[in-house]
Amino acid sequence: MTEIRLDLMVEGKKRTYTQDFVPYRKALDYSEGEAKLWKKQGNKTIEPSAIDLAKYRAEFVAGLFEGQDLTGDMIIDGIDSENKDVIMDIVLYRVLGYEKPTEDEVEADPKEEI
Repeated sequence: MTEIRLDLMVEGKKRTYTQDFVPYRKALDYSEGEAKLWKKQGNKTIEPSAIDLAKYRAEFVAGLFEGQDLTGDMIIDGIDSENKDVIMDIVLYRVLGYEKPTEDEVEADPKEEI
């Protein structure tokens, strides 16, 4: 099992949250919850706003840390903006079980080639 780790600023102090067990049910819960954010309107599918998705994902990740006083708002307020991708990394690679691409598989940034 890979430990989940979140480093947040809480009330002006750095606080680290860890969780090493994530039941498979959480993967099912995530998929079901995100699907509910997509709305049908006639033949059209209305996608949720980026803000609604970010809030849902932060709240979901907070719920992974059982027995710890952590909320989605604490994550949104406490995570450094440079590290916001950690939320999706937790969801994709730890909860849903996707494999993280190796450095060889990641496409180079075209701006860096100039």
